[in-house]
Amino acid sequence: MEEHTSSTINLQPSTVWAALASVPDPEIPVVSITDMGMVRDVTVSDAGRVTVTFTPTFSGCPALHVIRDSIEQAVRDLGVTDIEVKSTLTPPGRPTG
Repeated sequence: MEEHTSSTINLQPSTVWAALASVPDPEIPVVSITDMGMVRDVTVSDAGRVTVTFTPTFSGCPALHVIRDSIEQAVRDLGVTDIEVKSTLTPPGRPTG
């Protein structure tokens, strides 16, 4: 988990969700991590810190680091430098559609 000083002001969680919708599942790249139900929560603090909480599709997911790095990059591409990515195993991941 990397922490940086943010220069982004007034970023909305919906903008982050939209960016995460373009992050492919590394094992099934035709669907996104949001389609797979992996992203649980997105918050943006008043200071501009973005926190993304996600759940891998299973506890032994070999792509955990790839997913984390892809989330960080998608948020960084929005101009955010203060990013926290958290993973949780509960509730289990589930497709959203």
